[in-house]
Amino acid sequence: MKEATKEKSCELLSDEQIIDLYFAREERAIKETDHKYGKYLFTIAYNIVQDTLDCEECLNDTYLNTWNRIPPTRPSIFHAFLSKIMRNIAVDRYRHNKAQKRAPSEMLLTLEELDSCTPNEMSMDEELAIAELSRLLNDYLKGLSDRERLLFVCRYYYADKISEIAKMLQAGERSVYRELAALREGLRQRLEKEGFCCE
Repeated sequence: MKEATKEKSCELLSDEQIIDLYFAREERAIKETDHKYGKYLFTIAYNIVQDTLDCEECLNDTYLNTWNRIPPTRPSIFHAFLSKIMRNIAVDRYRHNKAQKRAPSEMLLTLEELDSCTPNEMSMDEELAIAELSRLLNDYLKGLSDRERLLFVCRYYYADKISEIAKMLQAGERSVYRELAALREGLRQRLEKEGFCCE
């Protein structure tokens, strides 16, 4: 009897069931979200801020933000909804820590890698330039293979370490470095072709 109860408590609710708990304003929604996605969200935060206590705070802020946004929002892809909230919170925390001269993280490395293929000065209104840059980046990503897109997003959106990406793709780290360098070069060429000046 105890084993059956233990087994039942380990079952994961579907995303739809968890979202329904948020709509019912049941605090259990947060517990179920943490049970299903806590490690995944913590990894995203750690890749950016590289500090366990900061990650815990980012996780709590993500759950609070999720609680405040559902309802009225009903996300169609719950894990993507959560990861976007976590990434934004972790990046804000990273910027705060950087301003206080704390140790750099994997996020700093990924931004440095992209420096050589992103525009330095924008000649048009900044808001329009950002929108155009976003459009070009999305077009560039759509033109990549699934593997290339996965590599790019893992490294430059989630700030995953090269070693983790290599392990996930069952590839050597040198191979991943080479592929990322080729992707950055392709992006740089695409942006230069469209009139964005890169260093």
